Amino acid sequence: MCYTVAMLTISLTRHPHARKELFWGRTLRVVSRSGLNPTEAALLARLPDQPPAARPLFLGGRTGALALAARLQGWGEGGLTVHTFDAHAAGILRRNLAENNAPIADAAAPNVFAVSTTLDVAALDCDAAFWQMTKGDGTAERDLFVLEQLLCDLGPAGRRLVIAADALNPTFLERFRRACDRVALRREGALTLLSGVVARPLAHDALPDHRATFEASLKGHAPLAFTTWPGCFCHRRADMGGLALAEVVAEQVAFDPGDRVMDLGCGCGMVGILLAMAFPEKGLRVDYQDSDAAARDSVADNLRRHPHAARVFFSAEGEGEAGAYDLLLANPPYFGDWRIAGFFIQTAARLLKRGGLIAFVTKRPAKPRELLEANGFALLNVFPRRGYTVLLAARG
Repeated sequence: MCYTVAMLTISLTRHPHARKELFWGRTLRVVSRSGLNPTEAALLARLPDQPPAARPLFLGGRTGALALAARLQGWGEGGLTVHTFDAHAAGILRRNLAENNAPIADAAAPNVFAVSTTLDVAALDCDAAFWQMTKGDGTAERDLFVLEQLLCDLGPAGRRLVIAADALNPTFLERFRRACDRVALRREGALTLLSGVVARPLAHDALPDHRATFEASLKGHAPLAFTTWPGCFCHRRADMGGLALAEVVAEQVAFDPGDRVMDLGCGCGMVGILLAMAFPEKGLRVDYQDSDAAARDSVADNLRRHPHAARVFFSAEGEGEAGAYDLLLANPPYFGDWRIAGFFIQTAARLLKRGGLIAFVTKRPAKPRELLEANGFALLNVFPRRGYTVLLAARG
């Protein structure tokens, strides 16, 4: 850690105009680019008033500040675990822990941090869980899925749960109250603060199964079953944009035997699997890549059901061998700007062979066309399908 006179400092950025926030009677300073999320700040402010935890678990955070502060309080005799479902956030957490001289291991050990991305939260050994529930980080069903695991009987007796949330689903709150004693619920500005101690744990072998199965098919081929976990894009249903993408590629791309395909932002793997199963004689080698742990585990389930030559990358970095792929499938999410779409196209420019194809599905084709041309792609054709537009372009 970095120390100043009579003050402890957690540094989360090197930005010269970073925001500096003070906690614990102005004895702890947190330096971050634009300030901590209100849920993290609320939990951090209350940390000195909490009983120490030997094996604390920190959920939903993207900075690691809360876990670092707990270590400053002397917590973590049995190890501290920071959990996220997002590969990009996992990278930020590891970086912030390392830059604050926090020891990191793959498995929790005395005074050592572990960064976990498992869906099996119940398997994480913790005596207290501190959870930041922020808008946009998941869905009500995934929040309930995680809560049920924290409430199950695999945990130690009297496991303590402390939650700061932008909003709480009524079903979530009802399940919490049924299982916990010493429940405290209060509003603080725009936040809801909830805490309790697990007194009536749920039987692990009786936990609800939140996985869902749906069917999808290409014309002339039998329907295939796909599994999704809560939090995976298009949980419980086929993505119409993905189906449009798969249909156009199946009709327009002449595959050669052994072609390599990258399904980037693959979700449950529906598009790549539909194509691999539709052309078994081609022996397509498909790599699946997504930054969400629910997508990672959904793909793994679906590859067991529909095996073919495949690899799965859990990453937000555009993994894969440069210049090695014949086709890149792109179905990026949009959040008000085109950063992610631009990243997908830049990744395609790096991973595709010269002359390799990108198939890009969108509802607003003008900006993707501009980005494709700016990254050296020649647009071959435009296909309207299912209310979407699929752009097919070749790397120059």
